[in-house]
Order: sequence, then structure tokens, then C-alpha cells
Amino acid sequence: MSHHGTPTREHDKPMPAEQAPRPAPLRSVLQRDRVVTLLVMLGVCMLQYVAWQAYRGLEQEQAQATFARTVDQAALSLTRQTEQYRSALLGLRALYVASDSVTGHEFSRYAQALGRAEGLQGVRAFAFNRDLPAHARDTYISALRKNLGSADAAYAAFDIYPPSDLDRLHVVEMIHPPIGNQRSLGYDLNTSDIRRAAIARARDRGFGATPPLRLQQAPEAIAVLMLAPVVNQDGAPAHTVAASFLVSDLVNAAIAPTLRQQFHLQITDLGADSELHGPGEMLYEDTPVTSQQPLQPAVYRDYNFGGRQWQMRFIARNPDTTPIPTASLILLSIGGILMAGAISHLVQQRVHRAARHRALASMASDCVLEVNALGTVTSAGESTTRITGLVPACWQGHALWFNIVDEDAEVVEKTFRDCIAERKPVTLECRVKRSDDSTQWVEMRLDNHLDHHAIHSVLVQVSDIDARKQAEAEVARLAFFDPLTGLPNRRLLEQRAELTFSTAKRHRGRAAVIVLDLDGFKQINDNAGHAVGDIVLSTIARRLQAAVRDSDTVARLGGDEFAILLGEPANEVDVRAAANRLARDLNLPLNANGRNWFVSASIGIALYPDNGELFSELLSLADAAMYRSKRNGNGLISLAPNTPPPLS
Repeated sequence: MSHHGTPTREHDKPMPAEQAPRPAPLRSVLQRDRVVTLLVMLGVCMLQYVAWQAYRGLEQEQAQATFARTVDQAALSLTRQTEQYRSALLGLRALYVASDSVTGHEFSRYAQALGRAEGLQGVRAFAFNRDLPAHARDTYISALRKNLGSADAAYAAFDIYPPSDLDRLHVVEMIHPPIGNQRSLGYDLNTSDIRRAAIARARDRGFGATPPLRLQQAPEAIAVLMLAPVVNQDGAPAHTVAASFLVSDLVNAAIAPTLRQQFHLQITDLGADSELHGPGEMLYEDTPVTSQQPLQPAVYRDYNFGGRQWQMRFIARNPDTTPIPTASLILLSIGGILMAGAISHLVQQRVHRAARHRALASMASDCVLEVNALGTVTSAGESTTRITGLVPACWQGHALWFNIVDEDAEVVEKTFRDCIAERKPVTLECRVKRSDDSTQWVEMRLDNHLDHHAIHSVLVQVSDIDARKQAEAEVARLAFFDPLTGLPNRRLLEQRAELTFSTAKRHRGRAAVIVLDLDGFKQINDNAGHAVGDIVLSTIARRLQAAVRDSDTVARLGGDEFAILLGEPANEVDVRAAANRLARDLNLPLNANGRNWFVSASIGIALYPDNGELFSELLSLADAAMYRSKRNGNGLISLAPNTPPPLS
């Protein structure tokens, strides 16, 4: 075949030069090569364009998922913060429920203790609100000025405002801290429709919150008032305890600044949960989004707080939505076939790095463990030591639950299996065994990425929540123990009495309730002051505990009145001996503020089951016997009379 592809035969004669076919022009060949090259380049460019478009879509989905997790984390932080506010207020209510009367000194001490608890940043004040008929207004004002005026100067000029024609008043009687909140003292909450509706809601449900309002002491900011009812002795929920917080303080305390930079937040009160939702009232809004910032679809989260329906609206700030410029796509295509492999390799490397970065960034910034499908930790960062107290080597190569306290290890293992099976993120709280034999509370968030081509692990975020757990335990302790003496309060005494009486009934045994009231304690307070009185009460509490068995319970009912619960054996002889021992130990002098003081006690006794089988009944009988002792002479011991047998 010739150069032109024409077959030659030996018998063919040479053609004349002027008749021979000319070679195809070089220009045509180059033009065809250019066309092919251009087609290949266009093909590669189109494939790259399609691939990049798909990648951008995946990146957008991952960004939306990441933002959704950020929203969930922020919403959870807000709800946890409000729940801590609610728990603190209910703890304050428990103080009133557990005691027959609460003095201004006890109220301030308890409110101050709550204010020191971690997690209550943003709470402006705690208050006790008195419900009383309008005709008792002047008598009430005079009595309060007399009783609380010496405690703080703010109470000396106490008055009720604003004037109204209402039949009943609901007055802010005590508030802590009084400094900065004087404008709220004496305010009649019933004169405000918003506050009156919140009081009614709190009485119906045990806890209520107001729509957005302006506080007397901070009229320039939007606030929310929480209320909880205090049940009177007749069972009617008349008085309330309250706490207020500015919504801006709530957001600042709950959401870290680095997290808030990722979104624009609006919180709207849509109204009571029993009403049809309208447009609502604005509770909080970040700096408005400027017109230069591209708007993204909002993410909403709803939350019911104290009977009010809140809606949280999140909009991502400065989202990365800039498409790849056309010129960049053209430049990526210029490389042609020879560069396609290198470009593909670089793109895959970038995809891997970006996927790993997004997966890790979607978790909290404390520390992250990588765990394989068998539950073995394959990677632990250096921050693990700071968060858990264990170096990374203590985690790597061991099961995730290897360093967990035995009581929690089984739960961690089950949760890990569930995370793999259900392919959903899960969160749990557990205790880690530290190297110094102590334990520490941590929170673990598990997210299954085993099927992800770039990760192939279950990522476990570990957060240190030990301080929060200690604060929660302290709040729970304050709800069941007297803050001055450390003794159980009436609420805890009732629970222990039920167990003691149940055990005595099952074994056909006996138990007893002793009520003890100090004689002469008022003179100590009047002569030496409440600080010395507190020292005396604390010393007496220690003496009472030392005078009974470890299985018995000594509780403070309030003021200078104590109760002792005696379990088996507790026949009349044993109980009288215990009462005599208590009276003898109390008669010993005690030193406070460099001076010896002498106190005695009037004691009343009620026996189980001779005088009754209900704790409330026995406590009432013992209290009556105690008052009988006090009338007959200080320092006496009286036994409640036996309950007569039922008539046949």
C-alpha cells in the first residue's frame, strides 16, 4: 500500500508527474488533530464539570447536615440551661414545702447557694411572693417591716405598689439579691395581666413561665419570669416562688461564642401551649442579617417552657455558596488526557481530606476517639488526657468500655452495638476510671461512619461533664437537707419514715417519732445575734446525731425544732432511754463566740404502731406531746397517749 493507501501492481505504469495524486495537506491533518484534541479536552472538561457539580451537591448536603447538628447542639444547650433554671426554682420551692416557715435569713442563704451552683448564669434574682387578701394589706406591711427590716435596709421601707382595687394581692415579699432588685420588692404581681396568667398556669401545672416582659429592675431588656406554687397547710396553692432571667443572658450562658458565630438566632414566644399559635412575640434576636449576606433556608426547633411555646429560628451565617468560576473549569480542562489522571488523583485526595475534616468538625471540639466495628479504640488524640485523665495509650487497643466503671460499662457496650445496628447518633453519660483510682463523669456522643469510604470508624466525642454532675448533685442535696445543719429536712424524713414503718410492720416490730423543741433558744438569738444562734443550732445537730444510732434519723423541721426517727428496737423503755440521753446531752454547756450557753429541750414521743401507723399522724401526736411538755415546764419529756381501740 502506498503512502496514500492505494495498492500498486508491478504492471502498472508510472503516471506522469502532473497526474500523480497529491499528499493530504498538513493543515488538514493538524486541523483533524486539533478537532480530536479539542473533543477530548471538551469531553474531559464536561466530565470534570459533572464531577464537580456532583461534588458541590454532596458538599452542600454535608454542610446542611453539619449545620443541622450545630442547631441541635445549640437548641439542646438552650433547653438544658432553662431546665437547670427550672430545677433551681423547684429546689427553692422544696425548701418551703419541707419547712413550716422560712425566715428571711434562710431564704437568702438558700438563694445564695443556688446562685453559686454552676449552670445558673443569667438568673437575675430569686423571690418569694406572698398571696394575701386586700384587707390585710396594712397589717402585713407593718409586720414585714418589723420582721425583716433588721435583715436588710431594703425591707425597712417595704410597701406594696401599684395601688389597685383587686380583692387579693400577690406581693414580692423577699428577693435575693436585694441589691439591684429593690424596685421589685413590694410589687403586686396581680396588677399585671401577664404575671397573673403565669401564676394561674403555675398553680395548675406546678411550674409556669411568662411571655416576654420587662422587669422592674431591668426595663430595657426582655426577660422571662418563672413561677412555682408553694402549697399552704390547707392544701391550697397560694404563695409562689419565682426566678427571673434576661433572655439575652440565657443565650450567652448556654451557647458558646464560637458556636454562635455560625448562625443567626431568633427566639419567638408563640403563646401558651393551650392556645392557637399566632405570629408570636420576639424574645431574642441576634444582630440582623445584612442585605449583603445571602439568606439560607431557616432551621426551626420548638420547645415548651413553663406552658409557653418557644420557636427557635436558626440561619447560617456566611455560608460558602460561591460556585467554581467558569474560567477555573476551563483551566482544569486544559490539562487534557495526560493531566486527567493527576487531576483525578488530587481531587480524590481532596475529597478524602474534606470528608474526614467534615466528619471530625461535626463533633464537639473536646476530644474524639476512633473505634472500629469490634468496639476497639484505634485512635485517640492528645486532648484525651486533658478530658478523661487517661493518656491515649490507655484507650488505644482496648475496648471502648474498658476504662468505664463496671456499673456503666455494660450500658456503654450496648449503646455502641445499638449505634452500629440503627445507624443513628446516640448520646450517653458514664463514669471513667482515672489513673488515680477516682472516677469522672463524661458524656459520649457516638456517630456511625463505618460505611463512609474515607473514615470507616465509629467516631466518639468525649466531653467532661464532671462539674455539671457535681452541681446537679449539690442542687439535689439542697432539696433534701437543711442548708445550715446538714441534717435531713422534713421531706427526706417522711421518705425514711415510710421505709422504717414498712420494715417494722413486716417484722412486727416497733418504731418511734420524737419531736424536740429547744427551750431558751430565742434569748440566744436576741442577745447574741443570729450568727451565734446558727453556731448553737449546728452544735446541737451534731450532739443529736451522736446520741442516736447510725440507723436512726435526726432531722430539722425548722427554726429550733428537731425530729428523731427511731427504728427497731424501739419499745417504750428504749425510746424513753433515748429521749433521756438526748435531753442529758443537750443540757451540757456549749461554747459559741467565746461564751458558754445552756439550752434544754421539751420532748414529745409517739410510738408506732401504738399511737398510729401514718407518719403525719405520729408527727402530729409527738408535736402535741412536746407542747404539753413545754406547758408543764421546760426540759420535760411527754409520751403521746395510746390510740383507743376501735369500737366493736
